[in-house]
Amino acid sequence: MREKLNASTRSKVYRQIGTGGWRKSGFFTFSYSSTAFRRWMAAQLGTESLSILSVGCGAGELENDLAESRHRVVGVDLSYPMLKRAAQAGLKLAVQADARLLPFDAASFDVVMFVESIGHLSLDEVFKEAHRMLRSSGRVLVTTYAPHMSVHGRYRKFGSKEIVPPLREAGFRIDRQQFLKPKRSEIIEVPSADQASLLYVAATRENSTID
Repeated sequence: MREKLNASTRSKVYRQIGTGGWRKSGFFTFSYSSTAFRRWMAAQLGTESLSILSVGCGAGELENDLAESRHRVVGVDLSYPMLKRAAQAGLKLAVQADARLLPFDAASFDVVMFVESIGHLSLDEVFKEAHRMLRSSGRVLVTTYAPHMSVHGRYRKFGSKEIVPPLREAGFRIDRQQFLKPKRSEIIEVPSADQASLLYVAATRENSTID
């Protein structure tokens, strides 16, 4: 997102985006603006058909792409207007829910995604809940904005040093960390956060006492 928002205008902005879309809002996400990023995320899932929970799905651009290919995708968000827009665009399973207490049975999903949404959430709580949602050896995928990116005031830009420890504490093994610079038609991997637009972290659920 390009501009800063104070807390009182956040819900208004999401209502605006849900009603009118991203184009006229003055804001963006890579999930919306970059076809290459959506394809790159799809490639991280491999070739098997999966059950995916996307936390903070927003207007559902990525989620609709995944659902149209081969996956069963459930999108979760607190913003009803955003979910309504995602459903109007074709997402069949769009649920209004809190990421800290999800309304699904344990071990319901193969993948839990936090794509450009983790900065709105409490890491300890949502990673533990993601662990509960995942089947054995299920994966969690996280993308978040690099430190220099301008985002609205309610979004916290976590670095890998902040994301990795609570993932491990919640019962995950870290598989990959990458710095990405998404363009409209390509994704460039760069060596550091200073050169990146997004941080990507992938982790696998391990059995633990959390169960």
